[in-house]
Amino acid sequence: MKVPTKFIKTLSEEETAKLVENHQTNENFRVRNRSHAILLSFEGYPIAEIASICHAHRNAVSRWLERWKEVGLDGLADDNRTGRPRLLSDSEEAQAVEIALANPRFPARQRGEISAALGKEISVWKVKDLLKKKTRFGKESS
Repeated sequence: MKVPTKFIKTLSEEETAKLVENHQTNENFRVRNRSHAILLSFEGYPIAEIASICHAHRNAVSRWLERWKEVGLDGLADDNRTGRPRLLSDSEEAQAVEIALANPRFPARQRGEISAALGKEISVWKVKDLLKKKTRFGKESS
């Protein structure tokens, strides 16, 4: 029994140009991968081959193609996802890093001073993560 296939049958020149641009330059890997899948489908590749090329499950590729048919270019981006809200805002993170850099060898003291200054309890691990994120390998990035 032959597995049914889906193909993108028509693409305008504008859509093709935008898909190629997305595939080559988009910062988001998922958007690049989905753009590539749409282009491959338009070229006549079956879903199984596209899945192999994109290193994705054939059901995922099928969803990408359906979403393309329904939404178009806007369907390439990820939907909003739920998750834990951020503990500190950008300005609070900057303030925490500044405080932490004042006492670089005393994580417990850093945590206490940050908690006192911001009025929020954070762990020593959070302090270390902030320093890694805001500085490069423990040294201030320029």
